[in-house]
Amino acid sequence: MRISTRLAVAAVAATAVLAPSAAAASASSSEPTADDTVRYMYYSDYQYNESITYFDADNDIQTMENPKLPSYSSEKGWYSGSLTVTSRSTYQLASSSIQTSGYRAACRVYVNGTLISSDSATGRYAVAVC
Repeated sequence: MRISTRLAVAAVAATAVLAPSAAAASASSSEPTADDTVRYMYYSDYQYNESITYFDADNDIQTMENPKLPSYSSEKGWYSGSLTVTSRSTYQLASSSIQTSGYRAACRVYVNGTLISSDSATGRYAVAVC
């Protein structure tokens, strides 16, 4: 079941993209391109999780198995971590997902500091897709 869930997450992440633009690098949060910054934020009730999937600076989809979220907030009961890429692509894809090993997962995607997507999910091995 986990393998099929991961494949579904990758398929959703691969299709949940921003529309391309013909413009040169313009620091647009709605249509990121070369030199724009994409920051992926992840949250979970477990420190070690099933997987994280994201698009790197070259628009290649990457999957990390058993990623560790390094920070913990005792107030919120969340572990968190982030990845930041500076695009090297004319049409930067900016979407991501996390599958928790626990019961709560959330993610956020920022482009040039502007929140463009967020999601949260609950339930055993929950998947959040942004």
